[in-house]
Amino acid sequence: MENSKKKSIMIGVVVGCVVLAAAITYKRSSDNTGLAVFKGQLIWVKCRNADCEAEYQMGKKDYYEEIEERTTGMFTPPLVCKECGEESIYAAIKCEKCGLIFFKGAVPNDFPDRCPECGFSKIEDTAKQTKRR
Repeated sequence: MENSKKKSIMIGVVVGCVVLAAAITYKRSSDNTGLAVFKGQLIWVKCRNADCEAEYQMGKKDYYEEIEERTTGMFTPPLVCKECGEESIYAAIKCEKCGLIFFKGAVPNDFPDRCPECGFSKIEDTAKQTKRR
């Protein structure tokens, strides 16, 4: 084989590899995180700043994307509160019975969704319903 043909083949292989690498990078950078399943869903959040204590809902997908961006270690970082501007927003639970918004695990050594106000736990209630069947 001539040198010019070998050179052309090598250039073709290199260009093909670069195109393949670009395609793989593009595919991986698209929304393959699995967070797309949360699109349109809402999550309750609550501010831990004692001067604010704001409670509101935000998009579940947005919440987890922000958590993903801010996570540097093993713990869930706080998000910035839209009311006070402090890094003090965490996921919360809204009680189905009394409507109180509280942090998961508010009642120690119990179901994580136990309401500290009225004592309702959806996890416990669902377990009881399942047991009766």
